[in-house]
Amino acid sequence: MSPATPALPGPLFFVLFCLAVGMVCYFLHRWSLLSGLVAAGGCLLLGWMSLRQASGESLKLFGRVWVLYRPFILLGREWAFTPANLSVLTFVLFVCGLAFLLALPATQVWSFYPFGMAVLAALIMATTAQQYIYSVLFLWLAAILSVFVLSGGRPGATAGAMRFLVLTSLAVMPLLTLPGYLVPEAELGATHTATVLMVIGFAMLLMVVPFHGQLVTIAAHTAPMVPAFMLSAFPPVVFHVLFVLARSHPALLQDSLLFDACRWLGTAAVALGGLAAAGQRRWGYLVGYAALVDWGAGLIALGQGTRQGVEWATQMLIWRAFSLLLVGTGLTVAFKAMGQRDDIADSGGLLQRRLLGVMALVYGLLSLSGMPLTPGASGRWPLTIHLLATAPGTGWTLVLAGVGVAVGTVSGLRACLGPVQGEVKETRFDAVVAMGFASFALWLIVTFFLHPAPWLDMMQRVLDDLSFLAT
Repeated sequence: MSPATPALPGPLFFVLFCLAVGMVCYFLHRWSLLSGLVAAGGCLLLGWMSLRQASGESLKLFGRVWVLYRPFILLGREWAFTPANLSVLTFVLFVCGLAFLLALPATQVWSFYPFGMAVLAALIMATTAQQYIYSVLFLWLAAILSVFVLSGGRPGATAGAMRFLVLTSLAVMPLLTLPGYLVPEAELGATHTATVLMVIGFAMLLMVVPFHGQLVTIAAHTAPMVPAFMLSAFPPVVFHVLFVLARSHPALLQDSLLFDACRWLGTAAVALGGLAAAGQRRWGYLVGYAALVDWGAGLIALGQGTRQGVEWATQMLIWRAFSLLLVGTGLTVAFKAMGQRDDIADSGGLLQRRLLGVMALVYGLLSLSGMPLTPGASGRWPLTIHLLATAPGTGWTLVLAGVGVAVGTVSGLRACLGPVQGEVKETRFDAVVAMGFASFALWLIVTFFLHPAPWLDMMQRVLDDLSFLAT
């Protein structure tokens, strides 16, 4: 039998591990390939450790059994692992590790790997905090650190990073004020005020209409894989904090304001994203509006106010992350082949030169549009069928928005079939590397899609203690 390590404070170990990997990546940032391999390896290792801990299996590493269940106390507050937050962390760490790995074919911003690990450290603290206030504060810290991840790679990226920081900071204010209205001695009507503050704060954090500009900007003005990282790391943690708050204070859901707002804002996001996606002339904006459509569909599902609706929303969140990994891989390949540009008009010849990269990009976009036989159809079509029977207007809006994204995607594919624009300077090695990473991404996501049991099991662990959604 392997010797056992004394019980360690798991959340603290995870945070220190992320910071240590981030420091190594910082010192290696001149060698982007090496820095990316360290970040991807460290993140995937933590994801594997989290998965073993969540499944209750013994964690054996370096010939020893690691015991990470012990909580730790800092400033009189507790951080601890639970089945729900371990499932959230497992998903976030695995997806972000894959984002680091699939970003290797093209140079990202130098800060992507070191500060990406720092963002994950702050998100681990936000997820494992047993007090709501500290979850919000560390979520805010993660948003501050993410500015360094966002601010680089393309003109306009700094403006996008500042917009994300400002709106996140504005969202934190009502969320930090909210607990003051939930104390027993609060005056009559205080619960409704707390509900309004909750809706405002989480609407900004979830980047819904009219705060959707930051989501589109993240996709349009950053390095190709940054949107996959950002839009896979933050939403699960935000939803976890929302669910923990709702479970602790069920009175916040009594007047159904949160669910009504999710339906209204989700429908607005779906309609706006579908209309805008059909006529985009840049790949980045097309990705942003496609993600907005899928994002809105998830909010509509959450707005049903039932456990089934939350399951649909969670499925869409899972497959959205994997779809964005495909899109990010394809866009990374295309971005490099097009000379650091992403105008659809400049995509001529890409289908011949980067067939698998274009396939990954197109399949990922079709998945975000919810087309059948794609991962994005999971959760989306059960919701659509439900809405066509109960709320036909919303159901048809969802269908037509998916068609709008598909139209934009087909327009981009037609441009890829055109003649090569300008002189092409590339080596055979670049083409082989691009083909290898695109093949790996397609194989990986299709495998996950055909064998979804591990991800759905994690989803069930997250939702098991949501008694307020029993129906």
